[in-house]
Amino acid sequence: MHLSKVRLVDFRNFKELETEFSEGLNVFYGDNAQGKTNLLEAIYFLCNLKPVRSNKEQHLVAFDKTKAYLKGIFTTSSGPVDREILLNIGDRKKVRECDVEKKRLSELYWQIHAVFFSPDDLSLVKGRPSERRRFLDLLITRLRPQYGRYLAEYSRALSQRNRLLKDLKKNRTLLCALEAWDEQLAALGSVILKTRMAFLEKLFPLVKRYYFYFSRDERQIDIKYESTVALPGVSPEAFREAFSSALRKSLPQDVESGFTQVGPHRDDLQFLLGGKDLRYFGSQGEQRTLSLSVKFAERQMFFEVTGVYPILLLDDALSELDVKRRRWLLQGEEISQVFVTTADLSAIPEDVLKKGRIYRIKAGALRWS
Repeated sequence: MHLSKVRLVDFRNFKELETEFSEGLNVFYGDNAQGKTNLLEAIYFLCNLKPVRSNKEQHLVAFDKTKAYLKGIFTTSSGPVDREILLNIGDRKKVRECDVEKKRLSELYWQIHAVFFSPDDLSLVKGRPSERRRFLDLLITRLRPQYGRYLAEYSRALSQRNRLLKDLKKNRTLLCALEAWDEQLAALGSVILKTRMAFLEKLFPLVKRYYFYFSRDERQIDIKYESTVALPGVSPEAFREAFSSALRKSLPQDVESGFTQVGPHRDDLQFLLGGKDLRYFGSQGEQRTLSLSVKFAERQMFFEVTGVYPILLLDDALSELDVKRRRWLLQGEEISQVFVTTADLSAIPEDVLKKGRIYRIKAGALRWS
């Protein structure tokens, strides 16, 4: 699978852009603040339907514009797939695939995916727990669309329970109504927890493998799932009862605070190197390496489920790697399509560069070099 063509209108600093790409290495070259990262973000958005750097899609629309348009044509094992996205400030985005509007992620061609890495993006390690949950949930949803529906239903039930908790301060007779929402949260939340745990059992060994490859650091990498629920054995009933018990125990605090303090919406991931939490005690180099390792683990998991490697987007990611690892990143035998940004072409081995396609980007305009 690869992206063969793209068209942008009023996306970030691109007034209008239409170009073709190589199915192998594509290099976006130019000075800083010219649009290299914006173009990577457009590709990521076309693939994953989520922004890279912002939770607000309206930020993707060019300044002083109200609409933006993106179109990508993907070459897949099933033939060409064209995907269009229309962003309209004040309205929900519209997605069309092969001229048919799609309402759900599960309706889209499932093998299209992209992995984005920037050494400045340390949110997987240093960011808020919500950013790690978002990464995890997005990847699971891409591979198991049914999981996305559980998340949506859980979010709705959680909102209703939180609203009721706020009302309980004024009217204690509403306490009996809480039981129904507790049952829903326990049923949905236990599925989410069990799915996350099963998924992480496969992800964690890959992260460890890639971390050692990129760093050659022999200290033990440990990754822990920090849950607000005391997680039991493997049976669905045990997960559900554990969640129900946690909700009962936290009820006084929930009523006092006005929100639900236990559940998968409050969980986190902890990364340890040599027993020390990298969030607080890791150097920036260690944190970057871990972030890169997580992204490559994501990429490998996607391949193991779908049989297709996702598009790899590397934003100024070569400077801290030696030549051997740069070469592996850009043309390893398991690599498919790669997009990389750089302000210095010498960062890419010359023989590798000759096999790729180079684009010069300046002030939101692109041309082949």
